[in-house]
Amino acid sequence: MRSQPARPLARQSRIFVDVDVQNDFCLSTGALSVPDSPNDLYRELVRFAVSANMPILGSVDSHAFDAWEFGSNDNLGPSGEDPAFPDHCVKGTEGWLKVDGTLPPRFRFVPNVTGVETQKLVEEVRSGANLGLYFEKEVYSLFANPNAEAVLRDLVTGLDLELVVFGVATDYCVRAAALGLVERGYRTALLEDAVRGISPEGTRAACAEMREAGVRMTTSAELLSGFF
Repeated sequence: MRSQPARPLARQSRIFVDVDVQNDFCLSTGALSVPDSPNDLYRELVRFAVSANMPILGSVDSHAFDAWEFGSNDNLGPSGEDPAFPDHCVKGTEGWLKVDGTLPPRFRFVPNVTGVETQKLVEEVRSGANLGLYFEKEVYSLFANPNAEAVLRDLVTGLDLELVVFGVATDYCVRAAALGLVERGYRTALLEDAVRGISPEGTRAACAEMREAGVRMTTSAELLSGFF
């Protein structure tokens, strides 16, 4: 992908929110594969974002080998949770990586720790020097990473932004990201053709909940044909 010259973020703009577009979720061979993940569409959306100098804020599931979510060990979550998921998105493995072609030419992964210089990250995105920030997380919500809250708050100050969500899975992490955004007062849209869920019932329920919460439902065709 050819690098685009840095251009400042426009006052009236949109930002993509890429939810967990990683090999273990999006490839048929992945450890926790979501059915029919539209990977070519994800690549098209990223190409569009790069050509339009549109930033991408994303989340990446990031686990250690002995994560409490995994059925391969006896560890429990902070409230005694034991979901017994297959081992997935172990940091540094092939399954943890982003799907090929879904990263912009300039990006950073933001660790799931406190003490990150979030203002520096915001300045990079606002100036166009950085086109992608991907927040590592261990549970469903993008906001489980303590840096996501501060980056979004400072990034939108003085700007008229809409956050456009795509990725997997609709009934889990996509739902958590979109609802987390609207709960914090951000204008949020969901690309209905660029998300996939685990179950049809769960997907329908999640979409209804997001729509009721104020998430605007649209499609990638609308975006790509006329930038809304």
